[in-house]
Amino acid sequence: MARGADLKNENIKTVRKCFYAGGILSMNRIRRETGLSHGSIINVIRLLEERGEIFLAEKSGTAVGRKTHHYVLNPAYRHFLAVDVKRTEQGFLSRTFRMDLSGEVSDTYEKAFAEMDDAYLHEELTAMMNRYPDTDMILISTPGVCANGIITNGEIFSMDIASWIEENFHVPYVIENDVNVAAIGFCNEDPDRKNITVVYQASKAIFGCGVIINGRLYNGFSHAAGEVRYLPFMEERKDTSSRELLKEMILCVAAILNPEIIAWNSDTVQEELDFSDASLPQRHTPAMIHINDLHSYCMKGLYFIGMYNMLEHYGGNEQ
Repeated sequence: MARGADLKNENIKTVRKCFYAGGILSMNRIRRETGLSHGSIINVIRLLEERGEIFLAEKSGTAVGRKTHHYVLNPAYRHFLAVDVKRTEQGFLSRTFRMDLSGEVSDTYEKAFAEMDDAYLHEELTAMMNRYPDTDMILISTPGVCANGIITNGEIFSMDIASWIEENFHVPYVIENDVNVAAIGFCNEDPDRKNITVVYQASKAIFGCGVIINGRLYNGFSHAAGEVRYLPFMEERKDTSSRELLKEMILCVAAILNPEIIAWNSDTVQEELDFSDASLPQRHTPAMIHINDLHSYCMKGLYFIGMYNMLEHYGGNEQ
């Protein structure tokens, strides 16, 4: 009996994955993508349609022949509450918003604050969760090392946000470093991007680095991968200009990781960088892409993280 229930849940997760990937799906397309039998797909489609998770988008075919049914994910079936925090010259800026399964963003507001502590996240999450008690998952993108639900930045701050969310809201959550989130957003724009690095210069000597290897985020054993501020030469490079320090950092990343693409963003350097005089051989030099708006990639990254984790959390649940 348990084996039958497990198989049913696995079929649900398999078909769900197709819908979460986007697009309008027919039975034939689902069968091609999953390898499941027609009967198994019919059972899952009926279940998902009854719940309102998917709906019939259209019927196609001749007036006389059998119609082909096309189904699509209902974007309003589940919702994310997302918070994107970034550094500013004055301190920090948070953007809080609600997002549906299509990535549509609503009810966005911003808040500036001087120091990172628990209060700003507690206040914003409480206000939004009171407004939207039907929230299915909380997503947080923030500066600092994020591991086991705790956000840290050296000796400056340490915030156990996970325990607080679990105690107050009882919903699944994801807490990830902001540059890692931006790297996921950048990588998922193009399926051919498998090995990329995003370098972010928040101020002259404050850097973050998100690393995607073979299409997957690399965190390191303690989730400190990309914390390039720990490089031993950073202290002695204080007098280097922001532009030269950014260029050196990008070339260090290129030499160590050898990614296909390095996308960079800086709050202090707006002009393009010239790498023609770099010591790195041309055949080993990645494509260098200047991205102007890190926040837009953080939003995309939060969406992809949310969709993946939503599928993992609810994917095979038949309740």
